[in-house]
Amino acid sequence: MLIEIFQHLFRFILLVFIQVLVLNKIEIGGILNGYFNPFLYIMFILMLPVNINKVLLLFIAFLTGLTIDIFSGTPGMHASACLVLAFIRPGFLNLIAPREGYETTLRLNISGMGVRTFVVYAGVCTLVHHTVLFFIEAFNFVDILNLLLRIVTNSFSSFALIMLSQVLSQRTKDSTL
Repeated sequence: MLIEIFQHLFRFILLVFIQVLVLNKIEIGGILNGYFNPFLYIMFILMLPVNINKVLLLFIAFLTGLTIDIFSGTPGMHASACLVLAFIRPGFLNLIAPREGYETTLRLNISGMGVRTFVVYAGVCTLVHHTVLFFIEAFNFVDILNLLLRIVTNSFSSFALIMLSQVLSQRTKDSTL
């Protein structure tokens, strides 16, 4: 139990550092400006245990988003998007669960869920998070096509990084066995 808590804490710190010190510093100019802002930190929320208390999940998601907000100068945007993600996560997991349900020890990663299920899980959750985040950022529907394009491109870049990190961590585990 204590080891799992430290693993989650380490994952939180690592993903926040990567987000704040690397990914938030990426600036692509020209026509791609604003269309490539991957948010890898949401992987922390996605990989929390399947049987976590819902109130604790919401609290952890809020703190995760607030931490990113503090370092990014985006007051409440990430916290709000993370809260929505944490709110829909249990219901969505039930929706995509096998008939017999999930084991309480299931790891919410590519090896625990299988590729197809994890792709659906991570893809939909990433899209939900980014939709909320970018709608809050825009706070209007004036340029809806541009907003939708930003949601899709940023969701894709975040999803690609999440999948890459899953594949790399799986390879690391396989090579150490």
